[in-house]
Amino acid sequence: MDALSRLIGVEHGLDEVVVGLCRFAEGLGALGFGALHVACSDEVEREAAEAFERGFVGRLLPELKPGRRALFQSINLGARYEWGAVRIAEEHYATPATHRGPKLIVAKINAHVAAQTTPDGIKYGWLDRYGEESACCGALRGMLDGSTLPAVLELRDAMAHDGLDRRNVLARSDRVPRHLQALFAAVVSARIQADRAVKDIGEYRPASPTIFLVLPCVTLNRPTRDTELVVGQWGIDRTSNRPQAKYAGLGDDPREYHVDYVDQRLTITDLSWPPSA
Repeated sequence: MDALSRLIGVEHGLDEVVVGLCRFAEGLGALGFGALHVACSDEVEREAAEAFERGFVGRLLPELKPGRRALFQSINLGARYEWGAVRIAEEHYATPATHRGPKLIVAKINAHVAAQTTPDGIKYGWLDRYGEESACCGALRGMLDGSTLPAVLELRDAMAHDGLDRRNVLARSDRVPRHLQALFAAVVSARIQADRAVKDIGEYRPASPTIFLVLPCVTLNRPTRDTELVVGQWGIDRTSNRPQAKYAGLGDDPREYHVDYVDQRLTITDLSWPPSA
């Protein structure tokens, strides 16, 4: 996964991420491909969706209709992974050829956050939308601010899994610098929603032998061309009766993130990952 590993924790162009994904997929020797994209309903995420569809889907997926290739989509407030989505997507892409050998299913999960360059540095979480300042991601902003919308409550509950109240951590300026709150919320959310997909994959038997790549990402919605940060990568081998899963990337505790800028690119490292044995 070298083509993907080098992307983790470093801001890249949308097309750079897709190129790395294609290089990995093409080097795998799979007999078929499928894709699930989990994205936020926010209209600013169309740019990231188009890059994935153009560069990966249009290049590798089977034809749904003559000359038309399509991905399985889950679009909702806050890019929440919907239980069962990857199972249905995998079944759809279980073409006859994939019963003779492994297929690759890519589950790309995109949280997002606005990023604007100001005289005081980069401002995360707010953008100029149609002439007004607007929260972005609005669902994650609502989660941080105490909204009681059902979708936002789901995001809040996910943030508290494993006994760590990440929402409270994000809200405390002594734990997370205020100017990085929205950025870290997006990173944590992408990682947590990806973990849900991985758990889902582990609890059912695929329709045909499958290698799953679960890729949590954060789109950086900029006034110009959007960019993307790959949070990590889960590889799950379901080609035999003994599933194997491996993760590389950032953890899900925002207290451990460290931000830097290398050649004007955002870089996030995790001071605790991989965790000690």
